[in-house]
Amino acid sequence: MRARVILARFFVGVLTCSPAGDSGSVLEVSYSEHSTVTRSAVSLVIPVFNGESLLAENLALLESFFTGTDLTAEVIVVDDGSTDRTPEILDRCSMAGLVVVRLPANRGKFAAIRAGMAVARGGCRIFTDADLPYDLDAIRYMAELILDQKFHIVVGDRTLAESELGADQPFLRRLSTRVFSFSVRMLVTGELFDTQVGFKAFRGDVASLLFPLVTDDGFAGDVELLYVALKYNLAIRRIPVRLLRTGPTTVSVAGHSLPMLRTIAGLRRRWARGGYDSPGLRQIADQRYWTPPIDE
Repeated sequence: MRARVILARFFVGVLTCSPAGDSGSVLEVSYSEHSTVTRSAVSLVIPVFNGESLLAENLALLESFFTGTDLTAEVIVVDDGSTDRTPEILDRCSMAGLVVVRLPANRGKFAAIRAGMAVARGGCRIFTDADLPYDLDAIRYMAELILDQKFHIVVGDRTLAESELGADQPFLRRLSTRVFSFSVRMLVTGELFDTQVGFKAFRGDVASLLFPLVTDDGFAGDVELLYVALKYNLAIRRIPVRLLRTGPTTVSVAGHSLPMLRTIAGLRRRWARGGYDSPGLRQIADQRYWTPPIDE
């Protein structure tokens, strides 16, 4: 059965995935007829652009995975303005717990992730890549760390000794990853070595406050997100990943490097000017074990 539209025509500006003043742009959110209205334990957000070659197979893989777990889950697929058969495939999908978000035009990876997180209802909210490159068993482990051990954020890290990267990666992907990781450590912070891995999880309340602060629509959004999280001293847990599949990359070393580095270089300035101010995140991360002065 096809997904039916229950919640449609949200203003994109409200979901913080459009430029300022673009209040006329709309997106569409539709829920599978099999979706429940109760709060899920896990929301899995997957941004997709022209994913006809992999989408049907990977949605079936996800459905099989969640059926074999005790997790209540919703899978939120964000169609980032695809021009191939992606919308048709999503319309035909009868996967239980499927939520489809459609952006009216291609906006970029992190614009799509923000749109998905804006409608997520899970206590643990995860995003990963459409080609599902990493072992899905990490979802269960992430959910345990978030829901039971109360970490604010869990991130996959390919640099950890336990990570298994058996699949051969294309040279350009390896090059772009190394150059970008080095630039991040030089320009921003050395605390996190692998910012770009497409497997990150967030406690629901943290995600609701953190994602609207991210301004970058593209591949630098991961760095901006983690930079803000570190500045608020959120509890971040790095975990190893197992790379099982390698899909085509949309990252261009020549086309994306300079815009990404410009964004990263401006993070400290934006923080200093109060661009990432969030009373809610300050309250979540507050560890004071004494009574603060009343005038605070």
